[in-house]
Amino acid sequence: MERDERFYRKWTAIREKGKGKFVLSRGLAHGIFLYAVWAAATGLLDQDKFTPEHFVARYYYYFPIYMIVGFIISNGAWSGNNKRYDRLIRYDEKQRKNLP
Repeated sequence: MERDERFYRKWTAIREKGKGKFVLSRGLAHGIFLYAVWAAATGLLDQDKFTPEHFVARYYYYFPIYMIVGFIISNGAWSGNNKRYDRLIRYDEKQRKNLP
Protein backbone atom coordinates (compact mmCIF):
# COMPACT_ATOMS: atom_id res chain seq x y z
CA MET A 1 0.00 0.00 0.00
CA GLU A 2 2.98 2.30 0.50
CA ARG A 3 3.58 2.38 -3.25
CA ASP A 4 0.00 3.46 -3.88
CA GLU A 5 0.25 6.15 -1.22
CA ARG A 6 3.42 7.56 -2.77
CA PHE A 7 1.79 7.52 -6.20
CA TYR A 8 -1.34 9.21 -4.80
CA ARG A 9 0.64 12.06 -3.20
CA LYS A 10 2.87 12.53 -6.23
CA TRP A 11 0.06 12.38 -8.79
CA THR A 12 -2.12 14.76 -6.77
CA ALA A 13 0.63 17.39 -7.02
CA ILE A 14 1.22 16.72 -10.73
CA ARG A 15 -2.50 16.76 -11.47
CA GLU A 16 -2.89 20.17 -9.84
CA LYS A 17 -0.39 21.62 -12.31
CA GLY A 18 -2.53 20.45 -15.22
CA LYS A 19 -2.49 18.13 -18.17
CA GLY A 20 -0.93 20.65 -20.53
CA LYS A 21 2.19 21.13 -18.47
CA PHE A 22 2.55 17.38 -17.90
CA VAL A 23 2.14 16.44 -21.56
CA LEU A 24 4.38 19.26 -22.74
CA SER A 25 7.26 18.58 -20.36
CA ARG A 26 7.09 14.80 -20.55
CA GLY A 27 6.37 14.84 -24.28
CA LEU A 28 9.48 16.88 -24.98
CA ALA A 29 11.56 14.63 -22.73
CA HIS A 30 10.25 11.44 -24.33
CA GLY A 31 10.56 12.82 -27.84
CA ILE A 32 14.12 14.05 -27.37
CA PHE A 33 15.16 10.79 -25.72
CA LEU A 34 13.67 8.67 -28.52
CA TYR A 35 15.19 10.91 -31.15
CA ALA A 36 18.63 10.78 -29.52
CA VAL A 37 18.54 6.99 -29.32
CA TRP A 38 17.42 6.73 -32.93
CA ALA A 39 20.02 9.26 -34.13
CA ALA A 40 22.84 7.50 -32.27
CA ALA A 41 21.81 4.07 -33.53
CA THR A 42 21.39 5.33 -37.08
CA GLY A 43 24.71 7.14 -36.99
CA LEU A 44 26.56 4.11 -35.68
CA LEU A 45 24.88 1.38 -37.69
CA ASP A 46 24.21 3.08 -41.01
CA GLN A 47 27.13 5.48 -41.41
CA ASP A 48 28.74 3.47 -44.20
CA LYS A 49 25.54 3.05 -46.19
CA PHE A 50 24.54 6.67 -46.84
CA THR A 51 26.08 10.04 -47.60
CA PRO A 52 26.34 12.69 -44.86
CA GLU A 53 23.79 14.85 -46.69
CA HIS A 54 21.31 12.01 -46.52
CA PHE A 55 21.80 11.79 -42.75
CA VAL A 56 21.20 15.51 -42.27
CA ALA A 57 17.95 15.33 -44.24
CA ARG A 58 16.79 12.29 -42.27
CA TYR A 59 17.56 13.98 -38.95
CA TYR A 60 15.44 16.99 -39.90
CA TYR A 61 12.53 14.83 -41.04
CA TYR A 62 12.50 12.47 -38.09
CA PHE A 63 12.77 15.10 -35.34
CA PRO A 64 9.13 16.28 -35.58
CA ILE A 65 7.96 12.68 -35.90
CA TYR A 66 9.65 11.70 -32.64
CA MET A 67 8.31 14.82 -30.93
CA ILE A 68 4.78 13.81 -31.91
CA VAL A 69 5.42 10.27 -30.67
CA GLY A 70 6.69 11.72 -27.38
CA PHE A 71 3.49 13.73 -26.94
CA ILE A 72 1.36 10.69 -27.72
CA ILE A 73 3.25 8.64 -25.13
CA SER A 74 2.85 11.40 -22.54
CA ASN A 75 -0.85 11.76 -23.25
CA GLY A 76 -1.26 8.03 -22.72
CA ALA A 77 0.72 8.23 -19.49
CA TRP A 78 -1.59 11.02 -18.27
CA SER A 79 -4.65 8.92 -19.04
CA GLY A 80 -3.21 5.80 -17.41
CA ASN A 81 -2.13 7.64 -14.29
CA ASN A 82 -5.52 9.33 -14.01
CA LYS A 83 -7.25 5.96 -14.19
CA ARG A 84 -5.02 4.59 -11.45
CA TYR A 85 -5.64 7.70 -9.35
CA ASP A 86 -9.41 7.37 -9.78
CA ARG A 87 -9.27 3.67 -8.82
CA LEU A 88 -7.36 4.55 -5.66
CA ILE A 89 -9.93 7.19 -4.76
CA ARG A 90 -12.84 4.80 -5.34
CA TYR A 91 -11.11 2.09 -3.30
CA ASP A 92 -10.46 4.54 -0.47
CA GLU A 93 -14.09 5.72 -0.46
CA LYS A 94 -15.28 2.12 -0.47
CA GLN A 95 -13.06 1.33 2.52
CA ARG A 96 -14.41 4.35 4.46
CA LYS A 97 -18.00 3.20 3.92
CA ASN A 98 -17.19 -0.23 5.33
CA LEU A 99 -15.84 1.21 8.55
CA PRO A 100 -18.16 0.98 11.59
